[in-house]
Amino acid sequence: MAQRTPSQHARSTRGAGLGTEPSSAVWDVVARVDTGELATAAALLHNLHPADQADALAALDGRERRRLLDRIDSHTLAELLPFLTPEELEHVAPDVALPQLTAALDETPAQLGADVLHAIPLTDAELVLDRLPKAGLVEPLLQHDDDSAGGIMAPELMVLGPHLAAEQALTVLRAAAPAPTVRDTVYIVDTEGVLLGSIGLHSLVFAPPMTALRDLMEPIGPTVTTDMDQEDALKILQRFGLHALPVLDDDGRLVGVTTSDDLLDIAQQEATEDMYRLVGLVDDQALTTPVTTALRRRLPWLLLNLATAFAAAAVVAAFESTLARVAALAIFLPIIAGQGGNAGMQVTTLAVRAMALGEFDRHFTRLVLPRETIIGIVSGIAFGLLVGVVGWVWQDNPWLGVAVGAAMLGTMVVAGLFGLLIPIILRGLGADPALAASIFVTTATDMLGFLFFLGLAALLIQRIA
Repeated sequence: MAQRTPSQHARSTRGAGLGTEPSSAVWDVVARVDTGELATAAALLHNLHPADQADALAALDGRERRRLLDRIDSHTLAELLPFLTPEELEHVAPDVALPQLTAALDETPAQLGADVLHAIPLTDAELVLDRLPKAGLVEPLLQHDDDSAGGIMAPELMVLGPHLAAEQALTVLRAAAPAPTVRDTVYIVDTEGVLLGSIGLHSLVFAPPMTALRDLMEPIGPTVTTDMDQEDALKILQRFGLHALPVLDDDGRLVGVTTSDDLLDIAQQEATEDMYRLVGLVDDQALTTPVTTALRRRLPWLLLNLATAFAAAAVVAAFESTLARVAALAIFLPIIAGQGGNAGMQVTTLAVRAMALGEFDRHFTRLVLPRETIIGIVSGIAFGLLVGVVGWVWQDNPWLGVAVGAAMLGTMVVAGLFGLLIPIILRGLGADPALAASIFVTTATDMLGFLFFLGLAALLIQRIA
């Protein structure tokens, strides 16, 4: 049996694009399926690494995938399932025959089983649970929100009572032959399942044989509850430098554990989500998303962007007579807009990251607001002088240089302020601070940048003209 990496880590690595592109052997399998050589395709698939097997299934369409799945045994399916990304799992899992899926899930961690059941229709999931031997481990995971610590925890643990001696504990573990998610820690609980402490497996092995576990166990460290948000669990894990966090129910009973591998995947998902939302994308989109789905998800935000673009255009239209007198002014409009938009998005990105890490509070705002104002003024002076000199030399007009330079200074200051304030305002309104912030920031910098530049040009029109 090929060694299987933890499901969350395997899928996060592939989902992040950290692995290699599908090998030629994967495309050979796909080609054989296309030509109807299913027996040959199945034989080729059997010889591939589970990650490549997952790539091959994900590359096929539904009908072709079902034909190949019919020739895969449940053991092979169990090994490749951890290497499917969440998006791929949603397409592959519904194509698997329920008896085959049930047998495969009996060989996989309960955490992955819950992910798979979330990806298939509810009626099918209920049928699988009715026949799944480890349903008692999987079903509780389905009762928690996907974004909570309970939704990502693994229930497979090494758990013992405090009264056992070290030698007895090792005998119990050998007899049980567990397959825990955390393999270097034994958790100590009372008769009610309440967590009392933990023992490193190394300490247990080398402890005096008759020493009671209560005398060996370490005090309870950081823990999380089943309803805690997964981002908060990630912060605790990072703060204390842990590789695993016990998950407790409301009564303090140990119900599972969430590991650094799980939370690595969460960190990637949250980072991707924030990155997507900055530009108004839904977080499960990819370049391979079907055209109709991509259009349905992208068009609403693009329409909003179009509306804000018209607002910026209205500012320009208000100075139509000024532009008519000095057409050269139009040359500098994209420079003002581009520089302001980029400066604003730099600040917005830093602000959204600080909020995601829990660093942003009122004290932090009072600290960074003057700082960003100073940065905007200094960078505005620098770029204002630069673009002002270019405008002067290029158009042989010093007053045009004055107008564009002063406008650049004002735009850079405003860009820093709006880049910081817009995420704060969105969070204050109860919205995700990353939600399409780029649209609002660029609109604000465009409108005010155009107003500064064209307004100054109108005031100096006699000298510029």
